[in-house]
Amino acid sequence: MRPALPAPARRALRAALCACLLAVSAVPNAAADPAPRRPSLLSRAESSALFAEAASRGLPAGGLLLVADVAAQRAVLCSRSGPLLEFPISTARLGVGNRTGSNQTPAGWHRVAERFGADAAPGTVFVSRRPDGRVLPAGAWRDPAPAEDLVLTRILWLDGLEPGLNRGPGIDSHERCIYLHGTNQEQLLGTPSSHGCIRFSNDDIVELFDFALGAELYCLIRP
Repeated sequence: MRPALPAPARRALRAALCACLLAVSAVPNAAADPAPRRPSLLSRAESSALFAEAASRGLPAGGLLLVADVAAQRAVLCSRSGPLLEFPISTARLGVGNRTGSNQTPAGWHRVAERFGADAAPGTVFVSRRPDGRVLPAGAWRDPAPAEDLVLTRILWLDGLEPGLNRGPGIDSHERCIYLHGTNQEQLLGTPSSHGCIRFSNDDIVELFDFALGAELYCLIRP
């Protein structure tokens, strides 16, 4: 049996593979499917139209766009040439809304302003974006009756791009600490169940985080 690669080597290998996939996806009409899970939520034409709108808002050609669909409780990662990856998610149990204290998920265009946890072990518990010393084992990632609603593994902190909708006093997504993050309630993915953030499985948030290394990442949250 081959010895297991140490964690830093595994992360480096995953990042290199993601970079190769992204490079392939940038080639128009590439014959190979660059995604390990073929997205079905967005057509290539719709993805291209949304990416063009993101570009008009400042996303560079080599950037990435995550479309989080509240109705479908799915998110699709797109490059300029089309959809790449699709993930189950959980948005807010109380629906879509932008007000501070609403515990709702804000709609509209965002960019990932800050990223946390690049070297953290999967299952790392974050409090105020800092590891608190706990690392939950995989068996605790689907807790049907958790004592805490935890932020695990990775954090991508969103910043609203639309003044009056998700940017500005009382409605600011960044000030509200709206994250993309891993969760200890993976069994609820696919249903609205968060307190405003967008939850991913812990494996998926690592995949998204690593895929987007070195790339500008925008996020469109649509009802």
